[in-house]
Amino acid sequence: MSLLTTAAQTYDGYLFYDKMTTKKTAETVVAAGQAGRVKGIEWTAKVTPTDPPQGSKPRPGVTWLTVDITKKVVDEGSATKTAGPNEVRLEDRSGRTWTVETQEVGDTPTDRLVVGRAYRIQGLAVVPTPVKDEVELTLRPSNYRSDTPTEDLFDRDAAAKLEEDVDVLRFRRR
Repeated sequence: MSLLTTAAQTYDGYLFYDKMTTKKTAETVVAAGQAGRVKGIEWTAKVTPTDPPQGSKPRPGVTWLTVDITKKVVDEGSATKTAGPNEVRLEDRSGRTWTVETQEVGDTPTDRLVVGRAYRIQGLAVVPTPVKDEVELTLRPSNYRSDTPTEDLFDRDAAAKLEEDVDVLRFRRR
């Protein structure tokens, strides 16, 4: 009987873990040089080799890549989606991933974005040299809205009604 109880608790724990760590994903593949559009926002991205940042130690077998992302609101209803993307990564053909550290460039409003204006986000990553020309950028646009009342973010029922971040854009390089 105790074995059955232990198995049930283990399975229940696994279901909770799986639910909390596995994200729903709806991937959109974006052709090289093109823009991807998700819920009223247009995204473009470019990945290019760059020199290592000043002061970093050179490491053999790796290449630094700079990632330039633009975000442009094309639908007035999405102007309050002010947050940057989540989970910005580079991925090779075998599924290995490398995190891209990003930061906004210039003056990006925190309350409302201007429709039609492009906002820049710049990133930097290090990948093994053999995959530098094949890695593709993936990013998960955030559905956070600046007009969401703060108390809704801390209310379990209200937070459950918020739009989930399920969309992922995959930018092809060729």
